[in-house]
Amino acid sequence: MGGLERELRALPHKNLVQVLAVLKQIRNRDIDGLDHKKLKGYDCIFRVRTGRYRIIYFDDEERLEVKAIRKRDESTYRNF
Repeated sequence: MGGLERELRALPHKNLVQVLAVLKQIRNRDIDGLDHKKLKGYDCIFRVRTGRYRIIYFDDEERLEVKAIRKRDESTYRNF
């Protein structure tokens, strides 16, 4: 089982529904209305805030890859 799949399975149902909706928007590159921000020190890595969770993804216009779905804490943005 991959890391993202494990992270999704660990989400409470209410949060899972929210996160899946946001993932669909990211996949379609429809980020209007999302709390979207580029991570400091990176050119192509972004985060979207949805409740207490952060979706961290890479997007360089050619490739789009979700890197992590994490609950916000002091280690959320490490290792990117």
